[in-house]
Amino acid sequence: MPAWNRALFLLVNAPPGAPAADIHIARWLAASPLLVAPLLLVALWVWGNRRARGGLLATTAATLLGLGMNQVLGALYPEPRPFMIGLGRTLLHHAQDNSFPSDHATLVWTVAVGLIATRAAPGWGTAMGLYGAGVAWARVFLGVHFPLDMIGSAGVAIVGAGLAQLALRWPVPWLLGPVEAIYERSLSLLRLPRSLVPRASPPADTP
Repeated sequence: MPAWNRALFLLVNAPPGAPAADIHIARWLAASPLLVAPLLLVALWVWGNRRARGGLLATTAATLLGLGMNQVLGALYPEPRPFMIGLGRTLLHHAQDNSFPSDHATLVWTVAVGLIATRAAPGWGTAMGLYGAGVAWARVFLGVHFPLDMIGSAGVAIVGAGLAQLALRWPVPWLLGPVEAIYERSLSLLRLPRSLVPRASPPADTP
């Protein structure tokens, strides 16, 4: 493990006597991507510009592929978490598994770059990118990741932007129609309001 990675971890990791408010905020940021990222994609699909749905599908596909890439990278570069080698302070319970890259940061940043690269919702993509920086800080601050893990996640996200753009050409053009049909059929079966099937309208892509 590079010496700078350990040194930067110790610089960011919560010191003894860290303010309780900082710890609470960090814990929320560290855990929230699993809820925030999917909810944003669903909300943009339901209430956003219908013409952006191809980009949302492409972003979702790229994100899933990015998380799959994490598993491959983790197998090629296995890295213990800081608390597994007795380094720093740990303020968040976590399984003793591979640390590189961070799945949480990859999730947020791949959604962010996907929304920007596909032009599906660049405003929200920028907001997610900033939120992802907070997530990255929080997971190092709480002692469950190294800074290098976040650099790996950023690299995967950049690859994800290219994957999202490729997905817009194939297979999204063939998948969009059937996916929309399934969605609208589900609304009918569940007797949900037709307002959940928006008309094509000006983009609503800013936070």
